[in-house]
Amino acid sequence: MDLLLAGLAGVAVGALVATAILLHSFQRRADRDLIERRLRACLEYRECLGDLEKAFEGAGGDPQVVEQAWHSVAAFCREFRVTGWVLRPEVHARLAPVVEGLERERGRRATNGAGGAAGEGSPAGPSGGRAAQVLCDAFHEVDAVLRREVEAQLREHRRLRFLPELGADPGKEP
Repeated sequence: MDLLLAGLAGVAVGALVATAILLHSFQRRADRDLIERRLRACLEYRECLGDLEKAFEGAGGDPQVVEQAWHSVAAFCREFRVTGWVLRPEVHARLAPVVEGLERERGRRATNGAGGAAGEGSPAGPSGGRAAQVLCDAFHEVDAVLRREVEAQLREHRRLRFLPELGADPGKEP
């Protein structure tokens, strides 16, 4: 009878361990999928924005470059509204005010540009420098946040969960 109970206990412990390993592997796979989605979202945001600063430098005051930059910003804002939920809450909280500011500025630009005369105060007119400055400032802020997030997600992707000491950098002491 004792041998039967010991065998039954062994089967129960084995089933418990197998279940724990299976659940851990599912959790790890889900974590990796979320990390990959975050990476893709960050890279998509950076692709939407392109490199606005270099575009403005090479444009020489061309209003078409400013217009194209606003289209890129609109694509970025739209993409952020659709996929921003994937980001970590602290990253989302840093990017949301920038996106709202860009959308407000886009709204102002649309109402100023709708008047027909592209005058001194209109971002579509000769003083597109204000629009370029707003876009460059927002680009620098978003780019810095996205670079840090991509680096953090890459580190997280490389980290091993079972044996964290194996995933550590060889140059750093634990």
